[in-house]
Amino acid sequence: MPRNPSRAAVSVEEYQQRLARIREYLRENTIDIAILTQPEHYNWISGYDPTSVFYFQPLFITADESEPTLLCNKAELVLMEETCWLDDVRTIWTFEDYVARAVEVVQEKGFGGDRPFRLGLNLSSYHLQARYALGLQTAFPNAELVDVTAGIDDLRLTKSAAEVGYLRRAAHIADLGVTAGINAIREGVTDREVLAAVQHAVFLNGGEFPAYPTLVDNRGSLHGTPTGRILRQGSTVYIEVSGVVRRYHCNISRTICVGEPTDELREMYRKVKHALDVGTEMLKPGAKVSEIVAVVDELQGKDSDQTWGRFGFSMEIAYPPIWIGGLSLMKGDDHVLEPGMVITMEPGLAYNDGKTMMFGNNVLVTEHRPEILNNVPTDLVVK
Repeated sequence: MPRNPSRAAVSVEEYQQRLARIREYLRENTIDIAILTQPEHYNWISGYDPTSVFYFQPLFITADESEPTLLCNKAELVLMEETCWLDDVRTIWTFEDYVARAVEVVQEKGFGGDRPFRLGLNLSSYHLQARYALGLQTAFPNAELVDVTAGIDDLRLTKSAAEVGYLRRAAHIADLGVTAGINAIREGVTDREVLAAVQHAVFLNGGEFPAYPTLVDNRGSLHGTPTGRILRQGSTVYIEVSGVVRRYHCNISRTICVGEPTDELREMYRKVKHALDVGTEMLKPGAKVSEIVAVVDELQGKDSDQTWGRFGFSMEIAYPPIWIGGLSLMKGDDHVLEPGMVITMEPGLAYNDGKTMMFGNNVLVTEHRPEILNNVPTDLVVK
């Protein structure tokens, strides 16, 4: 009997539909049982919203209709009770042998012994330590380990109406955060003061802790965090912040000039803004990621070596250490866009002499034309 948690993100019916899709995926790939340790995955299926994602808290799902089982760390039981709809939830203590507990559940569900079976794991996830995978392989020598990470990521790419609603709210919170940061920038303040303004606005307006740090940088890094540097005339300040609502992330990127920008900076802005506009218009159903990447890369021209090689990615449920989803606007990604996907488009240029130019928005792919979820203008702001 499903539980009725007080803080479920979506209806039990929607969770059950997701579970049915997972089982269909397992059957299509002849996977008998999956042990999911990636929090984005077990949240999407069970609703369980943990804080301590470094704990081993696996969700067991079989290809048949047997009930899923979640092992929840004792420290997180209250969070589980508030958010998880599953009935079969068992406590696991931090000091226990995690592999032994997992083996018990797998055997209870009818797998192990001499009979070969295919065991799905999050082998490409940050949240499965190698020792646990090796321990399961040792415990089940007749099991073939199969990576299910990308397959389940793909199931999450197209969003329901409820998910789009959370992403819209997250985009609004990101807008408030970056606007507060822009307003705080002036000559003589430190990058940490700018970050404080961003964080204050985000959390005051309902934001949650993000899967990746808020970035405020003026030294030419696309991934720099504040170090206490004082902003001077000629500085370019890059801000990237994500709004988070029920773990759904929407980020925004903006670049601000302290003092009148040079002609070189204005030319960088022109290139980045043009790439942003053209790339955004390409985010339509049926568009191939490879084609979008080729066009944006061509627009960067001789400056392509100063990009970070990825012009955007899908946005969805995320936990530390990163909010990047299963689709990336970079070479080698073979996804085709569908309605209901939310993609961040963020072309940028960065040089090690301190010059940075990055602008990014979250975009909802619709049946008609791309819908930009962020509302902060993409003008080059001069403070």
